[in-house]
Amino acid sequence: MIIKHKINTILISLIKYFFLLVIGYMIIFFSIYFFSVFLLVQGVTPNNILIKEYQRNFYHLGNRNIWQGNKDCIQFDEDLIFVPKYTTCKFNNLEFETTLTFNQFGRYSDYNKNNSNKLISIIGDSHGMGWGVNDNETFSYVLEKKLQDPVVNLSVAGYGTIRQLIHLEKSGLMDRIETVIIQYCDNDLGENLTFQNLNEKESKEKFELLISEKKIHIFKKLRKYFRFSQTIPIDILREKNKLNDFSTHEKSLIKTLKKFPSLSDKRIIIFNVNWFETDFYNYPFGRHKELKNVYFVDLNLKKEHFFRVDGHLNENGHHYVANKLSTFIKKEL
Repeated sequence: MIIKHKINTILISLIKYFFLLVIGYMIIFFSIYFFSVFLLVQGVTPNNILIKEYQRNFYHLGNRNIWQGNKDCIQFDEDLIFVPKYTTCKFNNLEFETTLTFNQFGRYSDYNKNNSNKLISIIGDSHGMGWGVNDNETFSYVLEKKLQDPVVNLSVAGYGTIRQLIHLEKSGLMDRIETVIIQYCDNDLGENLTFQNLNEKESKEKFELLISEKKIHIFKKLRKYFRFSQTIPIDILREKNKLNDFSTHEKSLIKTLKKFPSLSDKRIIIFNVNWFETDFYNYPFGRHKELKNVYFVDLNLKKEHFFRVDGHLNENGHHYVANKLSTFIKKEL
């Protein structure tokens, strides 16, 4: 009986200390989360990995401006839900203040493309569009200067590859385009797999939802902050999502390209831009074994090429991409 009593006492003590440890863990990391937010609001973004991930998490949980939610920057499109307005709009966030201009050739550059029959087209998402940089800082602008050939940048934030290609075909420029450069991102996979043509009513409903200014309730945000304050340290220890498998992405991407016969006589260059130091361990390089007009290029982007908190390519990153693409086009093709 004495031994049994001692065992029960030890078990009760262990359970008590376990719950104290769990509660302590929760309090400590929730406090660090909000200390990280305080630093972010003050414009302090230290290199500490935990604080950095907490700041990124807070920023992306409804605390940033979204370009494609700005009524001054986009307009309704039945096939694509939204397209850029042919106008200039302001787009600012924590790490940048920018002006974006669009015309019939996409993101603006000062190169005259009206009389050219040999265009290079760039399609992509927010990275390709130039989220966070001004018109004369995008890699499309810099690439145009380096090649002395007209480059049209039809990239649009929020588009997966399939909508990017529909946008390209609707541009009316396809007959004049010789080379299509595709900026791919790992979040393109979902749309490439599931995108369906919508009727006008469905597109209109999605557009209205996109530009609505509905705010996330503060208590819902707090629950998310608390949850992520607990899970992020564990993800860091596990090095979660740092290296991903490209094989599913490649199959979906090639299948998407095959849906557009108009690409068969174009030279297609695909490069990859992912988020926050994530990458593919098996990203291909060189000519695709089946589609001989498709080339994969690994630009080997580093963390210094991205905004620390926002995660998009910064001005340095855009110049780097332009240099790499220019070298590839001149030497390999």
